[in-house]
Amino acid sequence: MNSDKADTGYIMKRIYFILVFFILWGVCLRASVSKIVSPDGRLALHIFVEKEVSVELFADNLTIFRIENIRLETEERVIPSEKARVKRIRKRAVDNLVQPVIKEKQAEIPDKYNEVTIEFTDNSKLEFRLYSDGFAYRYILDLPGDLRIKNDIANFLFDENAILTYQKDNNPNSDYEKPYLTTSIHDMEINDMGNLPALVKSGAGKFILFMEADSKDYPVMWIKKRQEGLTTHYWGVPTGYNEKGNRFNRKSTTGNGDFIADIKAPRSLPWKVFAFADKEIGLLTNQMVYLLGDECKKIADTSWIRPGWVTFDWWSRRGIYNVDFKAGINTETAKYMVDFAHDFNMNYFMLDDGWTLGEDLTQTIPGLNMEEVVSHARSKNVDLILWVPYALFDEQMDKALEQFQRWGIKGVKIDFINRSDQEAVNFYWKAAEKCAQYKMIINFHGAYRPDGLRRAYPNVLTREALIEFEYNGINGWDNPDHHCTLPFIRNVAGPMDYIPGTMNNATKQDFRVNGDKPMGQGTRAHSIAMAVVMQSPLQMVPDAQPLYYNNMECTRFLAGIPVEWDETVPLDARIGDYVALARRRGRVWYVAAITDWDPRNISINFDFLEPGKVYVMEVIKDGVNADKTAVDYKRERKRGIRRGDSVAIEMVSGGGWIAKLEEE
Repeated sequence: MNSDKADTGYIMKRIYFILVFFILWGVCLRASVSKIVSPDGRLALHIFVEKEVSVELFADNLTIFRIENIRLETEERVIPSEKARVKRIRKRAVDNLVQPVIKEKQAEIPDKYNEVTIEFTDNSKLEFRLYSDGFAYRYILDLPGDLRIKNDIANFLFDENAILTYQKDNNPNSDYEKPYLTTSIHDMEINDMGNLPALVKSGAGKFILFMEADSKDYPVMWIKKRQEGLTTHYWGVPTGYNEKGNRFNRKSTTGNGDFIADIKAPRSLPWKVFAFADKEIGLLTNQMVYLLGDECKKIADTSWIRPGWVTFDWWSRRGIYNVDFKAGINTETAKYMVDFAHDFNMNYFMLDDGWTLGEDLTQTIPGLNMEEVVSHARSKNVDLILWVPYALFDEQMDKALEQFQRWGIKGVKIDFINRSDQEAVNFYWKAAEKCAQYKMIINFHGAYRPDGLRRAYPNVLTREALIEFEYNGINGWDNPDHHCTLPFIRNVAGPMDYIPGTMNNATKQDFRVNGDKPMGQGTRAHSIAMAVVMQSPLQMVPDAQPLYYNNMECTRFLAGIPVEWDETVPLDARIGDYVALARRRGRVWYVAAITDWDPRNISINFDFLEPGKVYVMEVIKDGVNADKTAVDYKRERKRGIRRGDSVAIEMVSGGGWIAKLEEE
């Protein structure tokens, strides 16, 4: 036999087998399944890479839901591309402890997860993180250059009995203040849509809360009904603005383009976040959005960031009396409100809408001497916050902040943003960074839900994105049913400026809409308890100051409630029905409970107290006639409370209960 021919045949066979091997290897990788398990071993995430990328979440071997068709559509191609192969799969386990600059629910947050990163041959990656209370994923694009994103797609599939609780909306200029609607996903109309957070309850009774984190230079995600299940929705880049509008709506869009973002790679995209809980009470301590936010890198010294209580002038329409001056937007009224803040150890007074001279943020109206007000406030250890509309602040940001700093202003409430497209998202980051440079805190109103920006910029203390107390002057949406829904959905994403603690309390029968002197739905104890139930490091009180002076006992208790917490312990809760939880600041505990319009009796055990310690408990609860007269309350003081003791709580319709426990 000719040796040359034999060698040639051998070589050809080797080449053939090598080619077959690599073809099969590519197919196997393309059809590979990667699986990660949560740190506590209960959750499992299966990741499939076939013609498309899909994932499936399991809890105790029970399928919770599935995400299919995960892909980016750019102007040039799909990512991951159909021809892309899996190049590498990397896994790692992380166990850290995060100490937030501003303590919200906890002084220390465990950051413990298992992660898998799938790298494709088109230089794109998908990164998945599985916690014990949910999972998240994002794209990482290691391909330099400009990309025009046409769509960011994922299809969410649930069992046929799954129900959705969300803010139904279809407005690109949304104020994010719609009532929560609960509906069967199966029964939704095609293209019904709404914003996040949105809560799904599976047919098996498990809970998945849709959120998002680290939204930057990219629009925020909404959800929309498709033929089967839900899918993503993003508002396209603006094609026009309401240029003839006023300061409230001039930056609203008149149209949106057919692409959602122009981006520069390499970069990562926002995290899509799915919090998980066996029971809804498990959602109350979830902090995935904060953990997945970008770390604080640009504020070296954060000591100037001051959480606290705020009194303001707008909602009560400056309805003060027993004074020697005409109440209004003027120096005398502002100084009176500063004095009120000082009397109750509140950190801030806020001048709301109406203080500017026309549309110039650097000038005040006649009769309001800003220097005099700030000087008076400084002598009382009170700081000032100024309300500004988005349209004016975006146009005058540098000039306005320079003037605010000269005056001695310490924060801004930015209102009427009412958008969530790429340009609007970039405004949030620009405002956060600029305000940090001038050492000013921020409260965003007319805003989309929190997405972890507050971790990167802790001066962003709170935001709206909910129906809050002001709606009592408009309609009946802000009721106890709503109060018992917020902690499970909106407050999971981050702090919310609800504005608790009204002293003008009304039963369901007595409630009336009054725009100038708004009532709060529910009892006095309910309204005070909401200052613990509704979490925010910047808490505002709504009423005219004389109403608080006339209710000194309740006001002093209310204003003494902390706004930062070292520990949060859920006690008993059912979405839309009732909430009971405990929060600790230092060595002092607060326990609060609220109910919907149904009277309710619950029992709370004090197992969270420190062993061997004895506590004295101060209670504000529904009075014996609170079911008829909502302002009726009873204050009690009990000694000898220990770990393991329990208390029976009786709440009337729209009622509440709150206690402060200190060591004897």
